[in-house]
Amino acid sequence: MPSVELHRYSKPSMWRKMAMINWGRPSEPQVYARLEVEMTKALAYARGEAERSGVSITPTALVIRALALCFRKHPDANAIVRWGRVYLRKRVHIFCNVAIPGKKADLSGVCVRDADTKTPAQIANELEEAVKRVRRGEDQELAKTRRVLDRIPSFVYRVVLRLIDFIQYGLNVNLGFLGLPQDPFGGALVSSIGFLGMSEGYSPLSPITRAPVVILVGKTEDRPVVRDGNVVVRPTCVLCATLDHRVMDGLLARKLAKFVVHYLSDPARGEEQALETAAAGTGGSDRA
Repeated sequence: MPSVELHRYSKPSMWRKMAMINWGRPSEPQVYARLEVEMTKALAYARGEAERSGVSITPTALVIRALALCFRKHPDANAIVRWGRVYLRKRVHIFCNVAIPGKKADLSGVCVRDADTKTPAQIANELEEAVKRVRRGEDQELAKTRRVLDRIPSFVYRVVLRLIDFIQYGLNVNLGFLGLPQDPFGGALVSSIGFLGMSEGYSPLSPITRAPVVILVGKTEDRPVVRDGNVVVRPTCVLCATLDHRVMDGLLARKLAKFVVHYLSDPARGEEQALETAAAGTGGSDRA
């Protein structure tokens, strides 16, 4: 009689296969943080921009925009660790996971490049179009990457992933000829768990992404909050962050949290301030 009654999971998806091979037992410190943000003005802003642009703007798109502007203001957060040293990315790229429905649900994603230069509507449109391409099988870059990774036997998967990580980030070599994009995950990963009906949850840091920030966006729902000494009900979203402590100390994490909450509390004001900052040419001048 076996200790655990099992049967083999047949033909796991590429992303599940990568997850099984990529992670071992926890050995590195990770910092977890939770933010509860009132979304009254954010939802109103999203509705107004959706009417103007014709694009549905989700809380996830607003979080990506907020994080991108934060990285522009605090570039020390947009970092990567190579050879035991911290390097700062020159551009702001943020990766967003997307779900692919089907008989065996899978995960894919899109890297929103130069997200600090794109409006929330542009980011939302980019995410929407990426999901459509993936579902229709028209994402050539992803298809090429899948073909390369699908040829790799399971028993050497970990070695190959570590080798790709070493070449892409350790040696900083572009592997575009293999169908692997430059800096494929950017400086942060954002994923929505709200569409799953989940209010909050945490994600581990992935060694192969080299991103020091992962944020899960929970479901926006009515919650009691205190305003002017009174308990009122407001639409609220919980953001759960996992941070790389090699990059993020308490002071820098505080700046990130303060900026993101400030933006989401009133995105219209946040966009005005972003335009003023860009016009003044002061973006990215505040070093943590």
